[in-house]
Amino acid sequence: MSASTTPLTLEEFHRLYDGVKPNHEYWFGEARPKPTPTSLHGVVQFVLMLLLDRCGWKAASEVTLKLSPDAEPVPDVVASRSNIERPYPTRPFELCVEIRSPADRLQPIFEKSKYYLAWGIEKVWIIDPDARTAWVMTREHPEPVWIKPEESLIAEGGAVISLPELFAEVDERTAA
Repeated sequence: MSASTTPLTLEEFHRLYDGVKPNHEYWFGEARPKPTPTSLHGVVQFVLMLLLDRCGWKAASEVTLKLSPDAEPVPDVVASRSNIERPYPTRPFELCVEIRSPADRLQPIFEKSKYYLAWGIEKVWIIDPDARTAWVMTREHPEPVWIKPEESLIAEGGAVISLPELFAEVDERTAA
C-alpha cells in the first residue's frame, strides 16, 4: 500500500514503483506489493507455461495488463490461443492464472480474479501449489469452483491441464 492517503495517479505510480523490488501492482490509486515468489511458485509457473505450450497455447509470465485505466495488475501467467498483444495486453484474451503464495489469502485473489472477468478475460485459474488444488472462475460462473487434486483445469479451445501431471512435473524439477 502507498504511504499516502491521497490516491496515486497512474503516472505517480510508475514514477515511484517502476523497477522497484518487490514488484507492485496499481489498483485504484494504490500501489500493492506482489508477494515474493518462492521457488515452488516459480517452478509451477514455468511448468504450467510448458503444459499450455504443449496444448498449442501462447503463454507469458508476469505481464502487466492495461485493460482498465484504474488498475495495472500483473498476473502470474497469461495465455491465449493466439498471440499475446505487445507490449502490454489492452484487449481481453482467454486466460489469466494466479499462483497462490504462502502469504496469500484466497479472498483477495478471488476479488482480483473477478476484475479480470469483468474486463473481459474468459477464464481465471487460481493454483495453490502447497495444497495441490486449484479454483476456476469464468465470466459465466464468476464464483470460484474448487478443482480437486485429481482433476484437470480446462480452457475452451483444447487446453486441458491435469493437476496430477502438473505437480508430477513440478516434483521432477524440484526433487533434491
